Amino acid sequence: MDSIDFTDSSPRTPSLDNELLSAFVAVVDNNGFTAAANQLHKTQSTISLRIRTLEERLGTRLLQRTSRQLTLTQDGETFLVYARRLLQLQREALSVLGHGDHDGVIRFGLPENYAEAWLPALLARLAELHPRIRPHIHCRMSSELIESLEAGELDLVLTIQHKSQRHGVSMGHEEVVWAAHRDYCAAPNAPLALALFPDHCPYRERALEALTRMGRQWSLEYTTQSPTGLRVAVNQGKAVTVTDRRAMPENWRILDEAEGFPALPPAELAVRKSPSFQHPAGDTLVDLLREQLLSDNSLHSAS
Repeated sequence: MDSIDFTDSSPRTPSLDNELLSAFVAVVDNNGFTAAANQLHKTQSTISLRIRTLEERLGTRLLQRTSRQLTLTQDGETFLVYARRLLQLQREALSVLGHGDHDGVIRFGLPENYAEAWLPALLARLAELHPRIRPHIHCRMSSELIESLEAGELDLVLTIQHKSQRHGVSMGHEEVVWAAHRDYCAAPNAPLALALFPDHCPYRERALEALTRMGRQWSLEYTTQSPTGLRVAVNQGKAVTVTDRRAMPENWRILDEAEGFPALPPAELAVRKSPSFQHPAGDTLVDLLREQLLSDNSLHSAS
């Protein structure tokens, strides 16, 4: 009788362990090896080795590196989607089985307008994935959130920043627009009445810099830290504000260059995490924020 060969002659499936996937995602999110190494508390050479190992196992280049920039190859863009999903599925599996999670608190800070729009869904989803984590929510201006994070008072913050600042993991860009109530009518021959957030607000800085460059006179009529207070002021129909288009109420309208309002550069949403906070719930929350942003962008594109 002929012997039967049970040896599997098919190529072996590459092993994609968590450390390799995490290194790849961290390099992309931080736009570089040095920042990724700092986030993962590893040396830069370790991160480089993990990326090289991952590319060898996959048999393709994922990153295109030059002396000045780092970009994803076409295969890298495709694989990034799956890498994020694999890491997320691993966290969900561990959470469901009761592994890797423990009682604790995540101190999360974000601007109030995002809290109003996103928090209910975010907290519900976070509770499903990490039922033993208790979120403590802090709603403040971005500059205050960063100060609290650096002082050790917060674990994770979502902030709005100037593109040139480049802190944290970028979550995407926000279209910044001039806005007023739909019944707003500018007073002739009078300085432009403004309703803005206090000092250190990126939107306020953009607005005043743009008006100064064009030589337009303005008067700061209302100042408040609360988005609710700002809406009350604008809804009187006598003042103009600056906001991200995503958060603009339905009874407001955009003021464009045809009405004498200069175009404003976009802002950047970024997440910063305390190096001392290593709970998986932090990574989960970052992924949920990214999913929410992508979902919102899809809705805006469809409309």
